[in-house]
Amino acid sequence: MDLLKPLPISLALVTVGVAAFFRILASNRVRLAQAQQDLVNVKLSSSSHVPVAIFVGGTAGIGQGMAEALALKTNGNCHIILIGRNETAAKAIISKFPKPTVPGAKHEFVRCDATLMKNIEQTTKELLARDETEEGMDSKFALAYYGRFKFIRDLTPTLENARRNGEEAKVYMVAGPGRGKYIDWNDLGLKRTKSFLLEFRAQLPLYLDIILQELAARVPFPIVHADPGIVRTTLGSNAVWPVPYILKLIFILCYPWTLSYSESGVYMLRAMLVTAKGSGVWSVGKHGYVLPEGSIHVASEQERRRLWEHTVEETNIKE
Repeated sequence: MDLLKPLPISLALVTVGVAAFFRILASNRVRLAQAQQDLVNVKLSSSSHVPVAIFVGGTAGIGQGMAEALALKTNGNCHIILIGRNETAAKAIISKFPKPTVPGAKHEFVRCDATLMKNIEQTTKELLARDETEEGMDSKFALAYYGRFKFIRDLTPTLENARRNGEEAKVYMVAGPGRGKYIDWNDLGLKRTKSFLLEFRAQLPLYLDIILQELAARVPFPIVHADPGIVRTTLGSNAVWPVPYILKLIFILCYPWTLSYSESGVYMLRAMLVTAKGSGVWSVGKHGYVLPEGSIHVASEQERRRLWEHTVEETNIKE
């Protein structure tokens, strides 16, 4: 009989946990409905131009979610370009968009491998070593930092021209604003480190925070730097066993605190269309609201300039 005494306490704890679980789910539904309503209410700045949106990595995950949300917002009457490597996935996504009914509106896929990475070295070596592209930069850094910068800089003249013509021009980047630990200014690009993966994770977010601050000082349009939180995507599904199963277990256990890619797409599109007003960097969290003051390192002019010069040199951009 003594063994049965703990049961009421255990049952009470389970009941409280289940109740909290469903309260969080209900709160999530209310928050998502508000974001969806915000998108319904917001008006695009120009009714005389067909909106153009380029989604790098738009064939899965958050990029897919944002593209789908924009297609729904505009009832298909926008020019959406999905950039990636999976044409089959892109065609499947585009087939679900509302069909355009106005001239100039279309949905297309552009194939592009955003890195020049070689065959990845063995997993055990990758943890503490580098696998360089033919240009001498680490493939992860090329994709997560240099490649993003080059996409934005190469498209900046077009964005500036669109703005002069009365169209809305904005840039969105998903990363981890405010999560950077430090930057080793004596090893920009992490070319000499022996613990690349650890340093990459610690420094990359601050690289992005600083370079976007410098970029924002040079362009007239808003830049959204977003931390989407934990999003349930297919990322990692093709990883070696048992990583896919571990990720699935994490998503199940943390379900109320995670977002589907479509939910994240709604919040992130809201950040672009509703939250970001005026030039500058808009660092937002997973629901598309500006992060609390003090969350982001405000770089000095010297820091911004030094990182800018390094990045321009590495990406071979002529000024």
